[in-house]
This record gives sequence, C-alpha cells and structure tokens, in this order.
Amino acid sequence: MKKILTSAALCGLIGLVSCQEESKKSIEKDFSFDASTQTAIVGETVTFTDYSINVDSRTWTFPDGSPASSEEAVVDVTFNSAGEKKVNLTVTYADGTEDSGTMTVSVLDPMSAEIAVAGLTERGCAKKGAEIAFSLENVAGGPTSYEWTFPGGTPETSTEASPKVVWNDQINNVEVSCRLTRETDGAAITVTKNIIAGNYPMFTVDSEYNLDVFGFEQGETNKVWYNWGNFPTAVPNDPAGEHPEIMTIADGGANGTAKCMKIDISQCYGDCVWEFAHRNNWPNNPWLTSGEKYELSLWFRADLPAEGTMAGCMWLNIFTFVPDYLNDPLRALKASDSWSAVFDGDEFTVTSQTKLWEGAITTIGGTAEAPEFNGLFTTEWQKYTFEFTVEEGNAGDIFKNCYLAFGLTGVGATVYVDEIQLNLIEE
Repeated sequence: MKKILTSAALCGLIGLVSCQEESKKSIEKDFSFDASTQTAIVGETVTFTDYSINVDSRTWTFPDGSPASSEEAVVDVTFNSAGEKKVNLTVTYADGTEDSGTMTVSVLDPMSAEIAVAGLTERGCAKKGAEIAFSLENVAGGPTSYEWTFPGGTPETSTEASPKVVWNDQINNVEVSCRLTRETDGAAITVTKNIIAGNYPMFTVDSEYNLDVFGFEQGETNKVWYNWGNFPTAVPNDPAGEHPEIMTIADGGANGTAKCMKIDISQCYGDCVWEFAHRNNWPNNPWLTSGEKYELSLWFRADLPAEGTMAGCMWLNIFTFVPDYLNDPLRALKASDSWSAVFDGDEFTVTSQTKLWEGAITTIGGTAEAPEFNGLFTTEWQKYTFEFTVEEGNAGDIFKNCYLAFGLTGVGATVYVDEIQLNLIEE
C-alpha cells in the first residue's frame, strides 16, 4: 500500500531538513593550531596542539617524526633527523567542512652531554665545606657555551666548562643543571644531575613517605607521630593515655617553610611524650650502625606561660627498642601483627637507647645545667643540632628501626617543632 504524505506532514519534513541544514550552517568554527617550539633538536620532544573548535576528526602528519601521524588534539613528537619539517593538520568539522594548514619546525643537529662530579662521598653527598668539581662527559654536537646552576652553592652559577662549588648548608636534594648552547645555530639543551648537599639523610625517602612529611609540608601528623601523656580532663580516674588531638598541623613553619607540628601540652600535668618515626611506623625508621656518627637537627619554638611558671625537665633520645608486635593500623594492609612476617628471617632482640640530651628546665629560655637549650622555649624559631655516635653493641652492628622520642614533664607550654632531620656524618 502506498503511503501518501499529507501537506502538513510534507511541510514538517521539509522544515526538519531545513532546520538540519540551518544547524550545519550555523555552527561556530575556528581553525587554530600551534607547537611548543618551532626550533628543536633531533630527539627533543615538541608538543603540537589543535585549538580548533567543533572538530569532528583531525589528522596530523609529521615528516620523519615519531609518531609519523596522529588523530589526537595534543600530541608529543620527536624528529629523527635534522632539517625543515613541514607539519600538516587537516580537521573535519561537525558540519562536514574541512580546513587544512601547515607549519614549519626547524630541527637542528643533535647535541648531548652528561654531568660528571668529583669529590662526593661514597653515598653521593657534597660534604659541608668540601670543594666539588663538575665537568661534562660524553659530549656530542659541539656546544660552545655553558650556563651552570648550583642551588645553595658557592658560586650559585658559572659559565666555566668545569666549575668547582662548595655547599655549606644541608640541602637534601640539589638539582645541578647545565644549559649547553651551540653558537652556529642557537641549539640549546639542559642536562641535570641530583646530589645531596651536606650529610646523608637517614629517614626513608619513598613514594609515600618523603622528607616533606618530616617537615610537615604534607599537612599530616598521624603517619609519623605518636604521643602519650597525663591529662587531668582526658579520662576520669585514668588520665594517662594516647591523645592524638594535642598534635595538629599549624601554619608558619621554621626556616621559611609553610607548615609545622603544633603540640598543645599546656594542660598536661605530668609526663608528655611524643615520638618521631616511632616503633609503630617501621617504613620510616632509620637503621643506625654502631660506631658511626650521626647528626640530629630540629627547630623549636613555643607559646610561653607566664614568666617563672615553668618547672620540669626534657629529654631527647634515640631508641632502637623493637617490640614483637606491629601496632599500626595504617600498616595493616601491608604487614601483619608480627615483625618476623614483615622482615623475614630477622631477629629483633636488640634493645638499646642513645641519650642525646636530658636536663632540667626551671626558667624560660634554658638553664646553666642545659646551655645547649638556651632559648629553646622562645616565641622565635631556633635550630638545635646534636652529634652522637651509636656506642652500644659491636662496631658495625646494625640497629634496625630506630626512632626518635621527646619527653617533656611539667612544662605547661604549647610547643612547635619543624624541619627534623637525622643524617649520617660520613668520615
């Protein structure tokens, strides 16, 4: 049976087609593309970006490039030979129309080099005050000038081919860079090398826990701290126990950093202990060697009570006591409740304690009995450094999972701590 369209239906169909054609005509279109650079070196990555509007599909072609073509809006390309490369982009819009254009990228002959360093310790550290010599090796492509950068070093920059540099501060990650330029065509590359300035850091540096944690820049406390104290309002008739609420992250760290640890012990009437890299946080705890020398540094400041109201003592110890349990819910998915399951074949029977400092605090600002802590409890940040040697055991014995602990009794202040480092002093 034949279908006969009424005049109304026919008009509707014509109107629909007309609307569709009008829709195609009225779409917004704009053809635009660019590259991250128009001068590159063989093997250097160039990023091409299509900024066109209402694109249905696109095709890039890159002569002698890797990849040779792409349909992505943003694509990274390396060219395999020198010369003028005419890159083409063709786009098809949603209305079926097309635009096409080309751009030229000048690809220069390759240039490469590696940074060589002389004078570092066995663990790759530039000891404070030591002269470190830098040079370039495996140089190719004929560079004619050099721009070195040595963050925190003396000098901080150099244009010599083989400069010498001294660091006098502890900088755990220094990225040394050298920009090489070739005068004939303006080609330039930058090569880098990372070193440690100062002593070797003992706290674990990995993807989850890094030195920012120990400087509190990540804004977390529970991953590296544990505390215990006597608080009169904590639990009726049983005030001793853990009080995580007294530890928070505060703004305004030491030495120009953004964050620090705040410990409010103003209501603590007895012992208040807090531990850094504690026994329940084994991935961060350092392994110390008997007979070797270490350096502990940390920054303190405090909100002080009234003059003369402080009375108590402080101690600062390194412990290597390892219990036969793993009391750490944050590690429950990575370990069991047994140390032997975590460290297969290891026996944890060693118990030792290296006392760094212990003394009475009877007045604000330190006492004659504790001159190394003069100014400890002040409103301004102060840095304190201790050197110690692990004496217990036989020379070379490894003390695994050491942790740092502070203890305060009857101080009645809010204490701030920041930028804690425990470093090996390589002789």
